[in-house]
Amino acid sequence: MRHLVLAAASVALLSSGAVAYAAEEVEGSVESVNVGHGTLTLQSGQTFTFANPAVLYGIVPGQSVGVSYTGRNQGITAFDPHPESDGDHGNY
Repeated sequence: MRHLVLAAASVALLSSGAVAYAAEEVEGSVESVNVGHGTLTLQSGQTFTFANPAVLYGIVPGQSVGVSYTGRNQGITAFDPHPESDGDHGNY
């Protein structure tokens, strides 16, 4: 019986963790970026705080970005939402 209770508790803990780490994505234009504080604000007013502010290096106001984040606006990564439109990619 003890093993059954531990197994049920483990499943409950793992499934709740999956919800906590489910990431969402949003695209927008950068209003401001503060690498020192690890924050990125989009023109829509959404602000994201990144645990690893290094992902914000090179991002500038006016740039279009995509952001992966958790439900509490904790930034996971910032990315180029339209990489195919950059430079000569695919134009050989």
